[in-house]
Amino acid sequence: MPTAAKGATMATQTEAQLEASLIERLAARGWERVTLASEAALLANLKTQLEAHNSARLNGVILSDAEFARVVNHLDKGNIFDRATTLRDRSLLLERMAALATSSS
Repeated sequence: MPTAAKGATMATQTEAQLEASLIERLAARGWERVTLASEAALLANLKTQLEAHNSARLNGVILSDAEFARVVNHLDKGNIFDRATTLRDRSLLLERMAALATSSS
């Protein structure tokens, strides 16, 4: 557990306060807040973001529903820790997406 310097007090905050602070800091850096009401909306946003941030690597190709389903399947393997590793390992995911784009050309 972290300790405060002698004479200093450590502030505590609720999870809601932490979340609000993070959202405020991201918005100040130009991030846009998105409200996703369903899993379908979440997946649609993921597809849009993947295509937008990887358009050069995808050679401007929009992923078909079948290709995106394969990406989701790739992401949906293992336990929560395996999934987090896959999401952090951008190069592996981007290589997979580029291979999908090449195979659809």
